[in-house]
Amino acid sequence: MINKDKKTANYKVIQTPQGNRYQFFCDLSNALICTTPPMNENNPDDELTKAWLNYGKNNFNVCHKCGKWIIDALYNPDTFNCVKCTPLEDYPEFCPQCGAETSDPSYFCHMCGYRLLYGGEENEIAK
Repeated sequence: MINKDKKTANYKVIQTPQGNRYQFFCDLSNALICTTPPMNENNPDDELTKAWLNYGKNNFNVCHKCGKWIIDALYNPDTFNCVKCTPLEDYPEFCPQCGAETSDPSYFCHMCGYRLLYGGEENEIAK
């Protein structure tokens, strides 16, 4: 079920003398994807919306199942879902948990220990 209340990816506001800068992060890997230039709007909600629409949104895909905003590497374009909701059939290039590049075929991510095998519920952290 898609989270319709989540209108942007995870973000952080950085206050500068020139205005607020927004950093947008992948909801699945928590990787920093985009930082905006300084923004100056009277209303914080308008400022966030402008930052998201003009700088952030074009760097992300939204999972049609869980509603997370994710990068291309963690998105299954065949199903319009993130790789956590609908795993890819091929061995992943990036860990769906931490976003680390997977260097050699293995059952577990070398960075966080996440199980890289596919298939619904058994694809939980195996440490």
